[in-house]
Amino acid sequence: MILGTGVDLAEVGRIRASIARYGARFTKRIFTEREAAYAERKANKYERYAARFAAKEAGMKALGTGWSGGIRWQDLEVANLPSGRPTLALHGVAGEIAKRMGVKQVHLSLTHTSDQALAWVLLEG
Repeated sequence: MILGTGVDLAEVGRIRASIARYGARFTKRIFTEREAAYAERKANKYERYAARFAAKEAGMKALGTGWSGGIRWQDLEVANLPSGRPTLALHGVAGEIAKRMGVKQVHLSLTHTSDQALAWVLLEG
């Protein structure tokens, strides 16, 4: 059963500009250490950061909460399964909300170009 869906589009240039302006203050507030390490290993790191930013926004939409209820950026973490497929791990308040909703599986699809990154999340119960 589908419990929630969310989609978000992020502009790579806005993420690049935020990182250039705020540096680690921005990345440490938004991304987990694993997310940042993954993005930093890639030649197109700003596209990777933007995709992860979009995934977090899409995840909040799928949960139906937005920023309410104490959800933090790092409560939603893009991780890769052993197959390489991305998934969205839900920690903290986001994890508690997902548990109350009856979420059993999280599906995540990411795509990006040099200009835009899109994420789609489906919560299944």
